[in-house]
Parts: sequence; C-alpha cells; structure tokens
Amino acid sequence: MDLELRLKYLGLDTQIIQINSFEFVIYCEHHNGNFKEIRDYFNSSIRHIGTNVELVESFPQSYKQKIEGISFSNVVDGFKATCVTESDLFNFVESKFHNVDVIALEVLHQVVGFQIVITVSEETSLHIMDQMKCFLIDADLGTDKIIIRHVDLSVQTSNNKKDQESNSRIADVLRTFEVMNLRLYKQFPFTVNEADYWFEHAEDIYTGKIRRNDIPFFRQNSQKCFLNASVFETVNLRNVLLLYDTVYLGLPIENHLDTFLEYQNMKVSDLIELIDIGKVVIVLTNQETRYNQNLLLEAYQCSPLSVISRRGLNTILASHLVETKIQYEKRFPNIYQASCELFLQAKRENDNLLQRIAQMLAWPITAAASSFRFLHQNSPMSISNFGINLIAGGNFQASDLHEKLSFELKINADSTHLAAALQSTYFPFKHQTSGKVYSDQTVSNFMGDLLKMYWYDPASLEQIKQINDWNHSEQSYLKFFDTNRYLNVTKVASLADEYDTPNAFRNLLNRLEQMDSTTRRQTLNEYNDLLFEVSQTSGQSEGGFVKMMLSGAAFLPLNYYLTFALATIGLVHDKTSTLKSLQEDKKFAQIEQCLKNSAIQTSNQMKEDIFLLDKMSTVVTLIE
Repeated sequence: MDLELRLKYLGLDTQIIQINSFEFVIYCEHHNGNFKEIRDYFNSSIRHIGTNVELVESFPQSYKQKIEGISFSNVVDGFKATCVTESDLFNFVESKFHNVDVIALEVLHQVVGFQIVITVSEETSLHIMDQMKCFLIDADLGTDKIIIRHVDLSVQTSNNKKDQESNSRIADVLRTFEVMNLRLYKQFPFTVNEADYWFEHAEDIYTGKIRRNDIPFFRQNSQKCFLNASVFETVNLRNVLLLYDTVYLGLPIENHLDTFLEYQNMKVSDLIELIDIGKVVIVLTNQETRYNQNLLLEAYQCSPLSVISRRGLNTILASHLVETKIQYEKRFPNIYQASCELFLQAKRENDNLLQRIAQMLAWPITAAASSFRFLHQNSPMSISNFGINLIAGGNFQASDLHEKLSFELKINADSTHLAAALQSTYFPFKHQTSGKVYSDQTVSNFMGDLLKMYWYDPASLEQIKQINDWNHSEQSYLKFFDTNRYLNVTKVASLADEYDTPNAFRNLLNRLEQMDSTTRRQTLNEYNDLLFEVSQTSGQSEGGFVKMMLSGAAFLPLNYYLTFALATIGLVHDKTSTLKSLQEDKKFAQIEQCLKNSAIQTSNQMKEDIFLLDKMSTVVTLIE
C-alpha cells in the first residue's frame, strides 16, 4: 500500500510505523498541504478493507518499530507482501511449491489477527512442509500463524462421489471467470517451468541482473512478428512467414481456433509442423485451460520453448520494462528526481497539465516499480493498469472522445506491450462487420511510438523518426504482395527458409515501399519486361514459346531451365564462383547475351530480385 501511494504521488516521502502488534500508520512527509486529498485517495482506492492502517501527517509519539518500505530498485524483495486475497495466496503457494499436492488452504480470522492453514497430501515430507512454512513466514503475509498439516484421510467432506464430481465441475466452471488471475496448471508442463523460472529469477530481473536475452523462452537475433489471433481475424500467415524468421502467434481460444484454421486454410497438423520447424511460437495471453489442450501438449513435445504461457510472457514483459527504465535513466540520470519536483510544483499550483507531464517523464521508473504487483499475480491483460496507455490517454483528456479513446487504449495495451517486449513487429487485427472495419492499428501504432520515445535521445529525433518509419513500413509491406491461401502453408515456410526471404524479400519490399507510386509502377513494368525477354529467348532456343500473361503487377514465372541458368550467372551472392567456372558454357552465354541485348538497363540488384521472385512466383503475387 505504501509503494502504491508513492507511485501515485511522485516525490511523497513516507515512513511505515508499527504502533503495536496489529496497528500501523503511514506517516506522510512533505505533502505540501495536500494531506486531505492524499488521505481520501488512500482510504478509497489503496487501503484494503479491514486492514488496520491509517495515513497520518504527524509522527506518532510512541510506537513499536519502523518498517522499511519497498524500494523502487528492488520491488520483489523476497516476494514480501504480495498476497492480498485468499486467491492470491493459493496461487502463490501452488505456483511456488508445485511439487506439493495442496489439498486445501484456509484463512481463519480470529478475534485479533488471522491464521493460515494449508493442508497437503500425506506424501509430502516434513522437510518440505518446514520449507514451506519458513518461506511463507519470510514472505510477510501479515501473520506468523501459519500451519502446514497433512490431510486427515479419516475425515470425508462428502460420502457421495457424485457430489464430489459435481463440486469439482462447478469449481472448474468458476475458474473460467478468473481469466485475469494467474494459475499453475500441472497438466501443462510449460506453466510449471515458467513458475520455477519466475520464482528463482524475478528479483534478478527487476534489479537488472537478468536481461531478456538471458531468458530461455525469449528468441534473439532473428526477424520476428506478433499476430494476436485470439479472437479476431489477422493477416495471412503465409505472408508473414515469408518476411520473418519467427512468428509469435496469439493462439485463438476455444471454438475460435476452428475459425482461424478455416480462414488460414490450414489444419492443426500444419500448425504443428510450423511449430516443429521453429517458424511459429505459440503465445497464450488468456487462461491456459481455454485453449486446445492436445494442441498445446503436442506443440510442447515439438519443443519445450515453442509455447509461452502467461507467466512466461509476464517474465519477458517485466524484463522489457526494467530495460526501458535502465536505458532511460542512463541517458537522464536525475530524471526521476526532476519529475518529482515538477509534480510537487504542479500540485502546489493545481496545474493538471503539468502533473501529467511529470507523470509522463517518470513513467519508465514508475511502470517498472508498479508492474511487479500485477505481473506476479495477474495475466498480461493487466498491463493497462501501469502501461503506456495511461500516458497516451492523458493526451486526450480535453477531447470529447477521451472516454472512447481511453477504452481503446486500455483494451489494446497488452498487444502493443507484448510486441515491444518480444522485439517483434505487431500486425494489428482487422474485423469486418456490417460493412465497417474495426481494428487496433491506430491505437497500437500510437502506443508503440510512445514506447520507442523512451529508448532514444530526444537530440536524435531523426533516429526516432527512422525507427518509427521502419516499423510502419513493415506493416505496409503486406500491401505490396499476397500469398495464395490454397497453397500448403508448410511449403511456403520451407521456401522462406531455403531462400532466406526474411532478408532478401524484405529488402526488395523495403525498396518498393520507399518509391513513389509512379516509380514503383515503372519498376514493376521493367521487371516484367525483362522476365518476358529472357523467357522468350529461352523458349525459342528450346524450340517452343513460353506463354505468359503480363499484368503490370504480378511477376512472371520462369521455367526450370532458365531458373537454373540465372542462378549460375550471379543472381545470388554465393553463386560468384559458379559463374566463373561456367561462363564459357554456350547455353549460359546465350542467357547472358539475352540480358545484355535487353532494352532495359539491368543491374546486379535487379538480377538478384528476379532470381528471388522467380523462386517465389508460384506462391506470391506482387500488388501495385
């Protein structure tokens, strides 16, 4: 509660004082005459109901002890004071001690204080039970009255097996409403692995000792994109497979999976094969039990790192926030202190705009500190409680559309943050209904651009502009081509790997994207004309004519002989040695002569483009 108060009121100095065994106060220093406002906010929005904690503006004359507050530099601090509700506590115990079969957990309220009773299976050793108790006492749950006991098999809660099964089904149904709460599902081994990693390394992540590149389920040094297909339709998967080494796929929940597969013209076996060859990584932003269980387990069998569930995503998100904070403070060492002074000035002058500016300047520091409370207990959907959407929404407070825009920013914040944390390009969803298109493109691009601003020096505005242009260009690439949905998606993925299309084809599309429409149309026509001339010569030399159709937008296919010939005369970098050894061959000389005689001024880059497009011509059509 103290940490949350300090995050809300920048620059507020507090001390936590224990008056007696069950009474605490938070002493506010330097509140600048705003104590009543701060106290009212604390009582209505921060203090937990029933807790004996009071906000005071005078230091108490007598007390038991001072309690050190949670530092911004180490918000994990042994997971102290992280459990607020009984559900939080059960998730905490179950996730940390997943090898223990926790039968029941009860919080027994007494006249003064409360007691925690945890019942475990009879197979649990006394040594493990002692470990559990020591860990929970150190975690400062608000009481040292913690009992760990074995289940009493002689006591039956119900003699009716049908009643037990019915109660179990009801409990399962009720859990489906807890999509925001993290849970450990032992039937999914990846949730166990991620819980182990989180409890072992969360403190090192939040202190900056572990970076994203150190996290085993984070992929580095590759071209990546993120598609959120959890509910709405997204882009043709074949298109992004040609542009990226890795596709992070937000898997559709429940019956939406069938709709997704039908739209993509895929089978479950195709998706599994893409996962097996390392082209697709499944990310689970929703409750793990809402997905196809067989698909998840089969994907995990392909590779333990091919499925990232909610706690794994939270781990990557936390690391990204801390890296952003470190990068920001490295460039502006005293930025938080300056933000606090600005905020206090704004409070004195009752200047709301100045307050929002101070909060914007302090956001990387406050977001990293406040994120742990949410990411430790909740799903990635909780990002909106501390994410960049809070800063983005402040820019529209004077607008009539503020409420609507704030809602859009809030519900779409998780996709933007996940894409940034995964170092991937985000392709927004588009949903058509009643002739209208609903998409998160505008708000996601806006929030994504704001996130980048914290990574780059304002003096390097041109660098920031280039980064933003690059990201928006990648989203524009899909305007220039389309892939046949009826082609086997795994064959498209294999072609992408064989010819390194995430680099070569991306390079071509980037050059096309930089051109104006007139130059782009001229370039496409020149490519078609050149392909026609080369193919016609080849066809005549073989005693026939290759029939083709010029569209002005689509590239022409070449026959196998010509493809092989072009490959050997230097259209790809690694064919240089082959060119020298085969240059005297008459057939290849004819092809080279054809290129020389063409009215089009060819270049090595153009030849490389033609070679690549020939290889892709059976699956890709360029669009003007």
